[in-house]
Amino acid sequence: MRSHILKAALAACIFVFTTQAQISQQCVGSGVCYELNIPATTAQAGSGDIFFSITAPTTYSWVALGQGSNGMSNANVFMIYQDGRGNVTLSPRHSRGETMPVYDSAIDAQLLAGSGISNGVMRANVLCRNCNSWQSGSMDFTASSGGFIHARLGGPSLDSTDIEQPIGVHSTHGEFSWPFTTAVGGASTNPFQDTRITANTTSSTARGGGSSVNTAAVLWCHGIFASIAFVLLFPLGGILIRVGNFPGLIWMHAGLQMFAWLLFVTSFGLGLYYGIIDDYMKEAHPIIGIVLIAMMLFQPLLGWLHHLRFLRTGGRSIFSHGHIWIGRIAIILGMINGGLGMKLSGVSNTYYIVYSVFAGVFGLAYLVAIAYGEMMRKRKHSNGSSGSLGDREKLENTEPATFRRSSVG
Repeated sequence: MRSHILKAALAACIFVFTTQAQISQQCVGSGVCYELNIPATTAQAGSGDIFFSITAPTTYSWVALGQGSNGMSNANVFMIYQDGRGNVTLSPRHSRGETMPVYDSAIDAQLLAGSGISNGVMRANVLCRNCNSWQSGSMDFTASSGGFIHARLGGPSLDSTDIEQPIGVHSTHGEFSWPFTTAVGGASTNPFQDTRITANTTSSTARGGGSSVNTAAVLWCHGIFASIAFVLLFPLGGILIRVGNFPGLIWMHAGLQMFAWLLFVTSFGLGLYYGIIDDYMKEAHPIIGIVLIAMMLFQPLLGWLHHLRFLRTGGRSIFSHGHIWIGRIAIILGMINGGLGMKLSGVSNTYYIVYSVFAGVFGLAYLVAIAYGEMMRKRKHSNGSSGSLGDREKLENTEPATFRRSSVG
């Protein structure tokens, strides 16, 4: 009799334990936490429903949790942000790499009761029905653990219900391995409202996440400095030396180009720092940036040598042609690379439009100035005009710039 009672009690305990959902919690700092429950049937089959939650202060513009062991490459990403109506928007996305993840309609995920915003904290309770596989990736829930990534961006609320909302690049991100054994159990339709929590806090081995440097500020300064240099100052200096005609023109050209050159070198340093700590160096944008710095490194010296040689001969030299063509190619390539950088950072369409307008206007004006300078130069040479040294220098300057020569053309 006693043995039957003992067996019944033991069976009851086992039943309660296996049907009681367990929640494993991972906190990555600054009030950002993730919770996971894997129902018993999913853990046995390796596929099926899973439940997870994302909680974070409303001081963040967006917060994300992703599945994957290779960083952002082929990751299954779930982003949340405020919808402007007291709730949160869940945006399931696919990440191809170090670019803004894009909405993926194939991901079967939905918000559950308990999601929303309260006391300065946004929370998303999520049911995912097919998180065992996604585009170019999968996760085996019979395994002892799985690889996850996390990311967030501090800043103002997006206040958007658009699941394809453009977002800014993360200010903090990282990776961690989630032990599944602490998350398995239960068959609840919403484990976050009736469960026992098994805490498992992690410090997270974040790439760049532990840095005290504000990487978002680094990225913004990088973009602003480079845009001013390549979209405004370099073209402006090249235009002035070709169409301008006033005292001190050469030195104004030199000053503009040298200032732009210093901005670009500073921007390159910031971009290199960001690219290394956030592992972006294999992307086209930083690779082109390295090509540009190699091209531009000796532009001031080439410009100065061109200037000195011209004063002696009144004509162009090998230094002149090198300075002129490196400058032309660098300006156009720099404008294009700025667009690639904006694409990589995932900025909103507004920034794309503004950048494109300015780049288009100044780029076109620069090309027109080059054509005008060449035309005037050939016309004066065909007339056999040489004039004084100052006239000859201005004549040459309508093409590349005698001293333009401090950086780009």
